[in-house]
Amino acid sequence: MHLKMGSIVKKMGVPVQIYSADSDKGVSSGGFKTHQLIADRTPDLEAKWALVPAGTYAAITYQRNTGTDLDFDMELVGTKLFPKDSVVVDVRTGMKYLIKYITDLQGYSDVVIYELKVSDKDEQNI
Repeated sequence: MHLKMGSIVKKMGVPVQIYSADSDKGVSSGGFKTHQLIADRTPDLEAKWALVPAGTYAAITYQRNTGTDLDFDMELVGTKLFPKDSVVVDVRTGMKYLIKYITDLQGYSDVVIYELKVSDKDEQNI
């Protein structure tokens, strides 16, 4: 059974921009680990995806992570796979997040769940 949830994510989502760590490989071997400037780049994706603050569904997330501590600030539910350390921008607020953990559900659904960590507020490069 393949659960089609992508249309719900897009319908209920908020505008985000994603800068893939893979598209930055020509500049550095580690993607955004070196916090390349994104101001001069075109986003790899502009879409409406579900952005959920950590703690909103913490019990479910805690169970999904097999009881480990929650060490992220937001969850992003989307329909396309991006690598770890890609940058996600919440267009409404301008907040920038780094993808820190990925749960790929595309084997039996059309969504991917990302755990995001807010970028360092003192970091001027992303």
